This record gives sequence, C-alpha cells and structure tokens, in this order.
Amino acid sequence: MAMLKSEFAVYAKNKRFDTDHVPPKQPYQCTDLIKVAMDKCWDIHDFTFTLPDKNPRGFAKSLWENFSFYPQLRGKAVRIRNTALFTPKLGDIVVWQGDFIDKKGNQITGEAGHVAYAEGINTGTVRFKSLDQNWGNKYYTSEVNHKYDGIYGVIRMLLLCTITDLNVRSGPGTEYPKVDEYPKGTLVQPLEYYGNWVRVGKNRWVSANYLE
Repeated sequence: MAMLKSEFAVYAKNKRFDTDHVPPKQPYQCTDLIKVAMDKCWDIHDFTFTLPDKNPRGFAKSLWENFSFYPQLRGKAVRIRNTALFTPKLGDIVVWQGDFIDKKGNQITGEAGHVAYAEGINTGTVRFKSLDQNWGNKYYTSEVNHKYDGIYGVIRMLLLCTITDLNVRSGPGTEYPKVDEYPKGTLVQPLEYYGNWVRVGKNRWVSANYLE
C-alpha cells in the first residue's frame, strides 16, 4: 500500500537518499528525494529525470519544463503554475528555475534548478516549508522555509480521498447536485482547481478539504 504523504514527510526528514550514485562525489541530490517520494507515495517506480532528447543531464527543472514528456506522469499528475495567490499543498513537488538570481543579486539555484517536497505549511503567499535535499550545502533531507523566488510551480500527484462517501458534484460548490460519491481511499487526479474545489472529471467536482 502506498505511503500517505504525511507519513512520507516524517519518514524522509534527516535522511540521505541516493538512487543512482550520480554524481559519484556527491550522490545525494534533490532529485533523489523526489524519486523516493514517487516510489513510496504514488507507486511510480524507477522514475528518472533524464530524457535523452530533452534533458540528457537529468536536471531537476526539467520536471516542469518537459512535464508532458514523462510517460510515468501521464494521468497521474497535474502541473500548477506559481501565481500571486498560489500556495503549495502537502506532497506537492516544488520546481525551481535554473540559474535564478533574486532582486538582491543572490543566486538561488544553479543551472539544474531544484525540486523539493512541500509540507503544506505556508505563511500565506510569503513563505512555505518543504523538505529539501542538497539545499544550502545540506546533503540530507532537511526542512527549509522558502520564499517563492524562482519557482515555476508544482507538480501535484494523485490525491487520496480521506473520508467515507465523498460527494462528487456537477460543479464547484455544495449548491450543485450530487452525481456520484467516492469511498475512502479512492485515488483521484486533480484536473483543475476553483477555490477549494477540485475538478476530477467532466462536470465532476469534489471538495479539496477531504483529499490528501
């Protein structure tokens, strides 16, 4: 059974992950943490960031830039852009641009960009917390309090229904008629967000309050 996203956040903290022994001198990369999360939480095994024609060096930023070219993510994830009102949710894979320099002239990321596992702990749209490996010369998984500088957005994977008989409605609100219900443990693909509602199919919406 897949690990809950909240369980993974506890499991991963302060650990070192190396899935491919690359590069040999410092194998504990940010991408390794995300590959382990995919394996344990979403049953996506042996994922690689490398795309021979698009991302031969396995850069982290490719997860956003070449999202549609990763066959293992099709039907299992959605890409959500960083906007003025955006905040990441628990389990989101946060993706940074490559070679980003902030307004003060500080280089935030190198050419490969960066990825991290969001904890769903946010200070509005000012800061958010995530688990990062290989950030700030910490070659293990540590909690970091980030600004939103240089972030493309997030990759949001399948969501788990956490209550029994979750109502599926024809629109984003309780005023819309019920068209179905999901039993506890159902995995759903988030296709679109409207406030606190998630579209999971054509004319099918559920409350985000009951999805993890």
